[in-house]
Amino acid sequence: MPRDRTLSKESTIYTYRLLKRVHYKPIFFQVYWVLTVCAFLAAAIAISFWSVPAGLIGVPVGVVGIPLVQTLLLRLLLRTKVKHAPQSWSWSYQLPWFGYAPGTDTYIAMTKVRRLHFHVLWIVLVLLGCLYPWLPPSLFGFLIFTHLWLLLPRLIIIFLLRKHSSSGYLKINENDSSCYTQ
Repeated sequence: MPRDRTLSKESTIYTYRLLKRVHYKPIFFQVYWVLTVCAFLAAAIAISFWSVPAGLIGVPVGVVGIPLVQTLLLRLLLRTKVKHAPQSWSWSYQLPWFGYAPGTDTYIAMTKVRRLHFHVLWIVLVLLGCLYPWLPPSLFGFLIFTHLWLLLPRLIIIFLLRKHSSSGYLKINENDSSCYTQ
């Protein structure tokens, strides 16, 4: 029994044209992780040198707390802007999209990605600035470093795709981030 290959009148066909692709080079991520481990060790030593309780509590709080705050802010911003939390966003454990990020099976508008990440960048910096009087300087620096470390690879990709941010759609793959247009 042959199947009818005609499209119905209600069918919607999306065609995307590639504008730019940013390939992930493994050597950059390896160097990034090595430098990160060195920086975390130096921060833990510096924080514990100034105050042992702040070092023992501050480093785990920074490593776990900052990604959680970023995730909560992204979910809150998505919920207030889109009126619901999209199901396509999930946790990613690979750079450059380490943390809460769009899934690999969806296209998301570059303007939305840029706006969300710049909001998260500034809101967390303001929240940390509000805590400045009560935090030791080394712990404060460590928390800012952790926040920027998590967002820096994403911001670099957004910067590289900035030319197409007004009309582009971001698609994240395992080996690259691509910008498409409809």
